[in-house]
Amino acid sequence: MKIKMTKKRRTALIGYSFLSLWIIGFLLFTLYPVILSGVISLSKLEMGLGGIKYKFTGLEFFTYAFQTDSQFTPKLLESLAFIGYATPIIVIIALLLALMLKGEYKGRTIFRTIFFMPVVIMSGPVISGLLGKYSVDFSEASPALFTFIEALPEVFRSPCMFVMENLVTVLWYSGVQILILLVAIQRISPELYEAASIDGASGWEMFWKITLPYTMPTLLVCALYTVIELANDSTNAVNTYIASRMFDHKLGYYSYSTAMAWIYTAVIVVILLLIFGVLKFFQRKER
Repeated sequence: MKIKMTKKRRTALIGYSFLSLWIIGFLLFTLYPVILSGVISLSKLEMGLGGIKYKFTGLEFFTYAFQTDSQFTPKLLESLAFIGYATPIIVIIALLLALMLKGEYKGRTIFRTIFFMPVVIMSGPVISGLLGKYSVDFSEASPALFTFIEALPEVFRSPCMFVMENLVTVLWYSGVQILILLVAIQRISPELYEAASIDGASGWEMFWKITLPYTMPTLLVCALYTVIELANDSTNAVNTYIASRMFDHKLGYYSYSTAMAWIYTAVIVVILLLIFGVLKFFQRKER
């Protein structure tokens, strides 16, 4: 017997069927470590001949991070500033590159592969080697450009300096976003551009009136992905600091580093919820 289903329910069922694989994997392999890390962050680990003992400490390590540890808060703010600068820059560059790669020309498949290669060979040693080899001191290489940027107001100077100093990182993390945006741009009906062209709209006007509005939900999805990707970056200041405190026996070995990780996770979740709220707003507006 055929089961009658609405289009909305059928679409939801297809989405949940794809998502079910991740849910099953999360329940089998991730849920227990997450719960255990929460227990560790609220306890002091004592290792002895009898094994590992958990001494409940409550929120002691959380308050220690903010009230006693003089390095955690600056590291956290540095990481958040890095995410705040990098996310919009990566998304914007990914959009521009996607617009460049959507055209019909010979060799476009090769160019798309080149831009996606960083995602395939992504690893800590690789990115560290590239950053160490290809980082540029613009104060020496381009003194005029450096002087011009230094003269800008702080609100413009900081993002410009970030791009100049982290150009390889920005390009390195834009591979997945380029492909996602490329698909979104290709889904826009050519008839819209044709009608706008007949009405005398320029390429610049078509970008602001057609391309950007239609890709805005996808841009926000890319922003969500980018925040998560940058937050998990091993070279991130707060991640490096958390890793350095993992074996501090005075603070219960993994206990303090786990508490810091939970604080960092909570802050990232808040940022993701804000972006998700904006995404839902644009989805309602589009409907």
